[in-house]
Amino acid sequence: MKKTTYNHQLLERFIPVAYDELFEDAVSYLTLDSKELETFSFTLQKVFHLQFHEKLKRLKKLYFPFNPDSDTLSKKTYKDFEYKSLENNLISEVKVVLNDANYEELTQKKLLNAMNAISPYGVEVSVDFEDFNQIVLFYRGEAVKSEYHRTLKSLYIKKERIDVNIYRRLFILLKPKTLEECVEELYKKEGGNKEKLEKKVRKNRPILLNDSSKQKIYIKLFKDIPHADLEMLFPNTKVKISFKDKLKIGVTGGGGTIGASITFIGKLSLLVDPVSLLVALGAFGGVILRQVKTIFTHQTRYMAALAKNLYFYNLDNNAGVLSYMVDLAESEESKEALLAYLFLYQSKRALTREELDAQIEAYMLKSFSFPMDFEVDDGVAKLLVLGILKEENGYLHVASLDEANCALNSLI
Repeated sequence: MKKTTYNHQLLERFIPVAYDELFEDAVSYLTLDSKELETFSFTLQKVFHLQFHEKLKRLKKLYFPFNPDSDTLSKKTYKDFEYKSLENNLISEVKVVLNDANYEELTQKKLLNAMNAISPYGVEVSVDFEDFNQIVLFYRGEAVKSEYHRTLKSLYIKKERIDVNIYRRLFILLKPKTLEECVEELYKKEGGNKEKLEKKVRKNRPILLNDSSKQKIYIKLFKDIPHADLEMLFPNTKVKISFKDKLKIGVTGGGGTIGASITFIGKLSLLVDPVSLLVALGAFGGVILRQVKTIFTHQTRYMAALAKNLYFYNLDNNAGVLSYMVDLAESEESKEALLAYLFLYQSKRALTREELDAQIEAYMLKSFSFPMDFEVDDGVAKLLVLGILKEENGYLHVASLDEANCALNSLI
């Protein structure tokens, strides 16, 4: 049995309710007439859809030269400084969309903590971050996934609960270094013949350097990724045997090898003919081969675990991620503006930002049992830009329904 629950000790910004359901529930909670507000809700959503459609077009245009999946012909060529300008603009605008979607940037501290943690799947990997020019990591929703397994602690008699900290959604953007960049860096460090250095780089970094003459940026989106397994999302991960399994192999393998060695030495001292010598050598070699096979079996098992996890937890790739994220951002922005307007609209008096924030957070907790950190400043800013709210002396005044609908229609 598996169960996933949000970590409510860390309040999230995102609103985990679909727009239409949120509208219906909020008007019911506020005892408003849904029919009167349906036009407003529809028009508000349409305004944000048009705005984010333009953002998506812009992102796709910026990403086109870097898209590793593109099968579209183009005569246009870019100089290095043009690539760099496009890259900077792309990453800057992607971060804006991720923030709009209420994703949080994964700090260097959290990434380092993850690198030092042991995977719940028994997989240990290492990553060389020097292989990349750009690494962008964002997440949304910290949660705890509870699983039940038989463990040594219970002598494998009964299942025990194991809690794993996970990211419900994880965004990763990577720009690998080109072959030329890697060779040049190695040349500066070691010197020597560049042709030999190129062979060395190709051998040590085969995954990253396919078609390395072109600029490529890889974008991935995953779900339910354990904190300790962040490293396995990188294409240059190297699988390592965990300390526990090293100990297990050492004890069982070492014991077997020592036993075989003693037996072999004993037989060697009693040898009377070459046939017996060959039999003894074969038995000893078989024990050694079994231990080597055990190690490779463990490595194969780990690689299978990696492949399984990435297969089931991958949500989207490259240009598809951009569309996915823009859709999420549009939804989050729409919901924030909707809640801000509805709660101000139903209030019999003007509210301050703090009062509006408290009312919406109390509603989410009561109606959906979801404690959150509502972005009141963001919600208010949207209504101000849309022209349906005024702020005077710290108090918020929203336009009437007719005025609001008229203002929104003028933006379409």
